[in-house]
Amino acid sequence: MSKSYVIGVDYGSDSVRAIIADTYNGEELAASVFYYPRWKKQLYCDINKNQFRQHPLDYLEGLETTIKDCGHKQGLK
Repeated sequence: MSKSYVIGVDYGSDSVRAIIADTYNGEELAASVFYYPRWKKQLYCDINKNQFRQHPLDYLEGLETTIKDCGHKQGLK
């Protein structure tokens, strides 16, 4: 039986998380977390107005970084 894997991505308020899992048994093979740099700097937020926004680049950079990190942890290039 050939192996197959799935990548899961979860976007949260302050970070994005990714995992690689084995589809046969659900085992988590690699995981990575990327904290949004603009969120950490409190950019695009106004605490006094209770407004909290993320910059689109945080999502894109987080996706790229976590997927690559998971791949490296699994020995992929």
